[in-house]
Amino acid sequence: MSATILRNGRVIDPANKRDEVADLLIVDGKIAEKSEVSGQKSEFEEIDVEGLIVAPGLIDMHVHLREPGFSHKETIESGARAAAAGGFTTVVCMPNTSPAADNPSTIAWIKDRAAEAACVHVLPTGAISKNLAGEELSSIGSLAQAGIVAITDDGHCVQNHEVMRRAVEYARMVGLPVLDHCQDYNLVGNGVVHEGYWSILLGLPGWPAAGEEAMIMRRMPISKRKSSSMRRRSASSDWKRSSAYFSICWCTNIARSTSSV
Repeated sequence: MSATILRNGRVIDPANKRDEVADLLIVDGKIAEKSEVSGQKSEFEEIDVEGLIVAPGLIDMHVHLREPGFSHKETIESGARAAAAGGFTTVVCMPNTSPAADNPSTIAWIKDRAAEAACVHVLPTGAISKNLAGEELSSIGSLAQAGIVAITDDGHCVQNHEVMRRAVEYARMVGLPVLDHCQDYNLVGNGVVHEGYWSILLGLPGWPAAGEEAMIMRRMPISKRKSSSMRRRSASSDWKRSSAYFSICWCTNIARSTSSV
């Protein structure tokens, strides 16, 4: 049996409303009570973590692990190691791979690779549309059976509202959240900065807030009528009313997908 004591760390555990400086005992990789090792012969490694935070593992809901297809940018192994270094023990990876994660075989490959190489929990998402093109739905039911935790087209926005409506319907049937990248391509055009004073001063194409707000407005009736968990992603405009409506937290669903965090 191996045991480690973390001394003098600031223990933060929101679930148990705990925020205090305390010692933490770890036995064979699991948090334990001191009574569990009383009377047992074992060597204790003590680590002074004064000034540091000791907390449950964090969850990153939006990562790009790039495999398969773009391993020159990132791999599941390197991305997982970076996550662990930052205190993240669970990551949700986006489907913008090559091939896109729009079919069960690609999801199976990601999960197998993660089981082999990742040092943190890797939870895959599936594409809303085939090849992230926004024209034809992926097989959402099959993706759900393959083990995805949400559907999204990542940085692509489904412009066809009928396609999006059907996606939300299917997602609701199989109990999946929808992560929506809200962007009206006709309104944002080739904008590179927020539309306003600086875009005019610098002579750069502006990105109007309406390009995001209009799409959010059109998504709201779909989400409301279909009683689906839909979350706005990657929007930069400060439109608080729509943000409040769309920021339906689904971290609980993610946390339940893994046995430990």
